[in-house]
Amino acid sequence: MNAEARTNASTGTRVPGGERGRISPLGDRLRQETTAVRSTTRAVGEITTPRALMVLDLTSDDAEIVGVDFIGYVYRWDRLLGQPLSDPVQVHPRTVYAMLLTPDDHEIVIGGGDGVLRRWDRVNGTPVGEPLTGHRSRIRGLAVTRDGQELVSASQDGTARRWNRTAGLSLGNSLVGHAGTVRAVALAAEEDIIVTAGQDGTVRRWNRWDGVPIGEPILGHSGPIQALAASPDGRVVASGGRDGTVRRWDLGSGRPLGAPLVLDSSVWSVLLTSDGEVAAGSAHGLLHRWDRTGQRIGAAVAAHKWGVPSLAVTRDETELVTCGWDKTIRRWARVTGEPTRSARKETRIDLVPRLEITGTTPF
Repeated sequence: MNAEARTNASTGTRVPGGERGRISPLGDRLRQETTAVRSTTRAVGEITTPRALMVLDLTSDDAEIVGVDFIGYVYRWDRLLGQPLSDPVQVHPRTVYAMLLTPDDHEIVIGGGDGVLRRWDRVNGTPVGEPLTGHRSRIRGLAVTRDGQELVSASQDGTARRWNRTAGLSLGNSLVGHAGTVRAVALAAEEDIIVTAGQDGTVRRWNRWDGVPIGEPILGHSGPIQALAASPDGRVVASGGRDGTVRRWDLGSGRPLGAPLVLDSSVWSVLLTSDGEVAAGSAHGLLHRWDRTGQRIGAAVAAHKWGVPSLAVTRDETELVTCGWDKTIRRWARVTGEPTRSARKETRIDLVPRLEITGTTPF
């Protein structure tokens, strides 16, 4: 089978590299001839990837970008130079939908299409410990505690699970409540609360320690939720849906914060920064940004030709990193601009419309 155009036998979905008009593993019909866009804002740097990535992450010192593609190969790049740091390593035999780095950067944790969690040494590319089994279907989302000891996984089997990472053991009962796939998971409120989002269009909160649901399901999206992010202070959660909106929720009350933030197409990725900014990537390859009051930060940027399945921010929050299904990674500088409203409002932050070069670089 052509690896660049693999079809999942159970769902009939197509992954990057096939013909036009295919359906993605994220569930959105993509027509490349109608969604291709030209970038109007230059990124700080760009890396060409061998295949389209599904997920990317940054090491804790921001020196390294780690990414996983749709057939389970992991790649490592020097973030500033854009140079590969090792040969690609296939870490999973089936499609990968979820990946993260442990807080100490030692391990890459992968969740795949077979419902199995696997751990790999980031530097030498060798497996660590035994696979973690228990899910009956694809793993769609992952979260990890700050001490790196506990993982939380979200699965297409309709459950979320907690794991002791090093012991390889399941913790407590599965979190059951969503009708259908659990597509995303996050930890919030000092990591005492697990937040999940699903195919049923709901956001749900769970007590991490006993697995008991907190409050009623949070409703607002008109379709499946595909992305979820918690604010650094753990009090706000943002959900991105196939309905083309990002919605912010007060974690304690479950109430919406402001009006829905509207994108050009289905939301594939979302993050929150400590100053309240919301950044989201769309199925059509655009990067959208809003400040904490819900006002847009400039126009949507044509970050990629199509599909932004993952984005990250450096620890000092000066730079966004995006990956696209056009086989590129791009870096975007966040720069504080002149206030566009009264001093009572938040300062506007814009993407930098220039190329920044520091030291030796191939860009």
